[in-house]
Amino acid sequence: MTLILNNEEIQHALSAEDCLEVMEEAYREQASSQAVNRPTSHSYLAHSLPQATYSFKSVDGGVRKFGVLALRITSDIVQEKNVNNSVRLEKLPLAGTGKFLGLVQLFSVETGELLAIMPDGLIQQTRVGVTSALGAKVLARPDSEVLGLIGSGGQARAHFRYLTSVRPIKRVKIFSPNSDHRKAFAAQMERETEIPTEPVGSAEAAVKDSDVVCTATNSSRPVFNAKLLEPGMHYNAIREFEMDEAALERCDVVAIHTRFGGIQHHLPPGLDRDLPGVRREKPRDWSRYPEISDLLVGRAPSRTSDRQVTLFLNNVGTGVQFAAMGYCAYRAAKEKGLGHEVPTDWFLQDIKP
Repeated sequence: MTLILNNEEIQHALSAEDCLEVMEEAYREQASSQAVNRPTSHSYLAHSLPQATYSFKSVDGGVRKFGVLALRITSDIVQEKNVNNSVRLEKLPLAGTGKFLGLVQLFSVETGELLAIMPDGLIQQTRVGVTSALGAKVLARPDSEVLGLIGSGGQARAHFRYLTSVRPIKRVKIFSPNSDHRKAFAAQMERETEIPTEPVGSAEAAVKDSDVVCTATNSSRPVFNAKLLEPGMHYNAIREFEMDEAALERCDVVAIHTRFGGIQHHLPPGLDRDLPGVRREKPRDWSRYPEISDLLVGRAPSRTSDRQVTLFLNNVGTGVQFAAMGYCAYRAAKEKGLGHEVPTDWFLQDIKP
């Protein structure tokens, strides 16, 4: 049988403890050559809306110990917008009745069968937040108590939950450009976690005197000046676009998510420029930085002083993350009797592919 899950069932199935444990195990398996990744691929076509593009994204990865490989796909309409003097890339909810399409398909590496199909929404936010939290676990000071969080969307919510699960955070400061959003977000997260949470009026106020700083935004430009980073801080960025380039040199210890490939961009031949919404990473040599898996297995040094400034850049997503969180959701859902099962035969055939 193939298990079909929705986001509500996934949320009920997942626990912070399980997610952190499974993801860390996946990176340890990766470090011992027992996991596989394929670079993320984006294919684009022009769209009828202004400054908009159709984008199809796919990435896959597997973990031998878990016995699964996951394929994550999204079918999106993306549009460039100017918001508060910042260029942002927004996904438009044009599918169905104002919704999005993103799926994680989980396959058995023993039989090749399709084990599960689930939306990617909560899995996507969780895999990034959990990876960032593991970065903080090995790089932030153990006594870190103040979190400065820039962002108030789904990624910010996941990072709030998981960063506060690995460090004894007693106070959180929230900034996002929309005053109403940050106030509502702060109130919601304080109710949910019982951690005192304060909306602040600027990115500078969020960074100042924080032990851990996290940017979790969809900004195409740096959201604060790296000069604001103070001795002893740990900084986490979920994409290089939102990070001041100077942070790479300013920080004493820098680690990245992966040195494995970059995003492969595919456009119709003959175009003399990118379509709107195509974000190309700056060419750089990632080999000079250790990966999160290197730190977790002790192949690279972590923080050695309370005065050091550390940085974890969640630079590129990988399929192994979806394999780990997809497996975690599938296992927990099966144990709790969640989801709906359909015959696996629906997806099989007697014609050799």
